[in-house]
Amino acid sequence: MSLNAKSIKNYEGITTTMIVKLKGFIENLDDDFIDLDVQGIVYRILMSNKDIKELGSIGSQITLFIYEIIKEDARIFAGFLQNEARETFSDLLTVQGVGGKMAINIMSNLDNETIVQSIYNENNQIFKKISGVGNKLALRIINELKDKIKKKILNKKVIFSKENNTIFNDLVSCLVNLGFSQKVCESTASYVISKNQSKKLEELIPIAVKGLSNPSQ
Repeated sequence: MSLNAKSIKNYEGITTTMIVKLKGFIENLDDDFIDLDVQGIVYRILMSNKDIKELGSIGSQITLFIYEIIKEDARIFAGFLQNEARETFSDLLTVQGVGGKMAINIMSNLDNETIVQSIYNENNQIFKKISGVGNKLALRIINELKDKIKKKILNKKVIFSKENNTIFNDLVSCLVNLGFSQKVCESTASYVISKNQSKKLEELIPIAVKGLSNPSQ
């Protein structure tokens, strides 16, 4: 059992400790939270139901990446199985109108890859399908996060240009031949290749087609 933490300054400028990772035993499971026993201290942690479904039974030992929301009168913990999902949660919280519960709601309905890909492709329709997310909020999610998401991908050198990447060219060509637009095919190909850099073209095509044809899954 372990606890990883880092020091920060709170809203009053006082140095405090923020928890970033927890390892412990599941004491209780619910639809949108778990209770985690870490060295005798039990933390209530908000989680997406997608992640909760992947957990073991009560008594299982797990490790979670933690995003801690520090308020004047409370400390709220959100937990994730992958650090990438924690980063997405953090990004969602920067959107006007998205709080912790709404961010968890979004991540309970869409997996992390779908969220990132939808923002990257500027597909607000996928978010409108989620209960509590109307057209205005869906548009804000796209407009306020698209540049950040694209910058992250660029910084990881995962955008592959038509001039220097044969797999990118071939994948885009295949998708265009299936009737999808050039722009959407290029952004989808970039994203799919970035997430599956060891896969061959024949393995990438069905992944890309699935994302284009049914992005909610």
